[in-house]
Amino acid sequence: MPSLEEAASPQDKALEFVEREIAKSNDDRVPTSRQKLSHLVFTSFGIPLAEATKLVDEYCDEKAPGVPYYLQEEFESPYLKVMAVVSSIAGIGVLWNGANLWHRQKSSAAWFIVGALLVGAAGYSWFKTIQQEISKKSG
Repeated sequence: MPSLEEAASPQDKALEFVEREIAKSNDDRVPTSRQKLSHLVFTSFGIPLAEATKLVDEYCDEKAPGVPYYLQEEFESPYLKVMAVVSSIAGIGVLWNGANLWHRQKSSAAWFIVGALLVGAAGYSWFKTIQQEISKKSG
């Protein structure tokens, strides 16, 4: 006869896991989010990500409404990547325009300075996203 633990479904085990993780984060005073919990359920129990997200959302709506959907650092990385792409496109456009004006002898160095600053800001933003991802994996 199978034990009670063997008879429990993966969803029940996942709900117990979510409950333990929320309690652990409260005890350790470490913030957690629904996105992080969904990813943990997905990786730990092999439940599809959409189903894991639904499971975590239902649990949190019912028993832990204070758990946010996202933490600031989870939103920050994609935002920095978008800003890096936008800044690089703008910087290349400014540099292109400066080069066209330079060939017509109507340009000043300001176009090149602004373009270089925008491309530099894009590179710095991309570097910060990589740095955040490395710190997440190691920490």
